[in-house]
Amino acid sequence: MIQRLIIHRFRGIREGVLEDIGKVNLLIGPNNSGKTALLELLYLAGLCGRPCNLILPNIAQNEEEEESRVAWEASTLVRHDFLGEEPISRMRQRHGESAKQEGIWAAVTQEGLAVEIPALPEGHPLRVFQLVQKLGQRAGFTKKDTDYIVLFRLERQAAEPPRLMIPLLFDKHNVRLEETTWHYLWETSWVYEDKKEKRELNINLAVWAIKGEPPSAERVLFFDFHNATGFFTDRFAKRTYEEVPGWEKKIAQSLGRVFPELEGSSVNFKPLRQGFWTGYIEEESQKPLGIDHYGDGTRHALKVLAAVIALAEQVDEEHPGLFLWEDPELFMHPASLKNLLNEIMQIVEAKPIQVFISTQSIEVIALLTHHLQKAEEDLQEQLRVFRLELDNGCLVSAVFYFKNLYTWLKQGMDPRLWKLVDLPISYRYLIIEQPFAEEEV
Repeated sequence: MIQRLIIHRFRGIREGVLEDIGKVNLLIGPNNSGKTALLELLYLAGLCGRPCNLILPNIAQNEEEEESRVAWEASTLVRHDFLGEEPISRMRQRHGESAKQEGIWAAVTQEGLAVEIPALPEGHPLRVFQLVQKLGQRAGFTKKDTDYIVLFRLERQAAEPPRLMIPLLFDKHNVRLEETTWHYLWETSWVYEDKKEKRELNINLAVWAIKGEPPSAERVLFFDFHNATGFFTDRFAKRTYEEVPGWEKKIAQSLGRVFPELEGSSVNFKPLRQGFWTGYIEEESQKPLGIDHYGDGTRHALKVLAAVIALAEQVDEEHPGLFLWEDPELFMHPASLKNLLNEIMQIVEAKPIQVFISTQSIEVIALLTHHLQKAEEDLQEQLRVFRLELDNGCLVSAVFYFKNLYTWLKQGMDPRLWKLVDLPISYRYLIIEQPFAEEEV
């Protein structure tokens, strides 16, 4: 799966490197430390699944053939993510943006999508370029793509692009295209800009490289606050009913393990209004009640379980998945949170699904550690906890593995903090063994 990440100018990250990424990754750290930016970056990267060629019209293959064009294997965004949402619309909604940024020109041509970025300096290879659909590709580019395609991915290949397309950071870390995939994003508001730097160095592009195998673009699940409080799309619900037999029954069983008082209840999803579906819980001897009439914690748990169960049933070794979860503690009581984390982990542990979770909660860290303490050693070795911080735009990270994380917690130390801080509660991770039961305190 994804093993290494090198970032140049994305959101609040001027540059950064994440090494030795595992199957289950917790992102912790103070506010504005890059946690959310990493989830969004991985989301966009994972959704690059539409094959195309990158054409740079101003780059001649040789001096004798000035009209010839060089093509690089590339891919760009699929039209919908796993939950059936349009990726860029969703990203803009998260940041209160209603439309694309001004200053980018794009048009559909007979060959594909032509893009011009006037903010780039004259002579830059990506000031004018084309994304050309491949022969046999059923769905070509449309006018809607001119608003929503804001990045492409260069696939692994021996031929590297022109020198001006390669950030100095890549040289510093010996990043080669034949070993990694490179992503280029030009949506202005998402590109890090340092006004103190010389203008010629500030080329208004976010670029990042990923080492490892990317997920299947159709199996990238990003679950956040909007999903917890919103509705499922018609596209997601209908596809899941077709491809996941017994989906609602599996949700009900999982929900009963998270909330014992709901054990034995049934779950079903129905259209709410055109284009959207919502869930209903039918408890014994009661009529079905819409999930939005339950508490926020139950609503959050039901929706994330429904999404993760659907993902787990649609992945295999040839089509691995990616699960990005923002703030699992959202609305959750600690006891219910423990059950929810246990249930989610049991669903994904045996599946080819890589997990990234951002959290502010010490409970999430301790509960996940306790869950893995009971697991096999090979599962423990798949955990990484990245403590992040931004220093003048430079992403700094320290990684905790299971054994040192467990020791850290057992000594009463908080891995979210580099130093002792006067907090209202002193945290300590203990295991109390009793003759007939084991409890966590």
